[in-house]
Amino acid sequence: MDGLADAVEWMFAIYFVLLMAGVLIQMVPDWSYHRVGRWIHACCEPYLWVFRRHLRPLRVGRTSVDVSWLVAVVVFLVVEAGVDTTLTQLTTS
Repeated sequence: MDGLADAVEWMFAIYFVLLMAGVLIQMVPDWSYHRVGRWIHACCEPYLWVFRRHLRPLRVGRTSVDVSWLVAVVVFLVVEAGVDTTLTQLTTS
């Protein structure tokens, strides 16, 4: 069971890095045209879309700020901590 906990932890870590890379790619539009940028966007967009569907960008003057990615990352970290705690408890019992 310890191997399963390690594998799940690695999967969460890899997806977290993909999420952060997706946020960076979103901030620099030229990067989204590269093959790697499109692949990262395709990996992150289904998860981020859940939050973008309900959270509209905030208007700040004449521009808008997308805060859905921030909420998505916080939810991701909370879920990761819960899964990690649950798997740790299962492996110790």
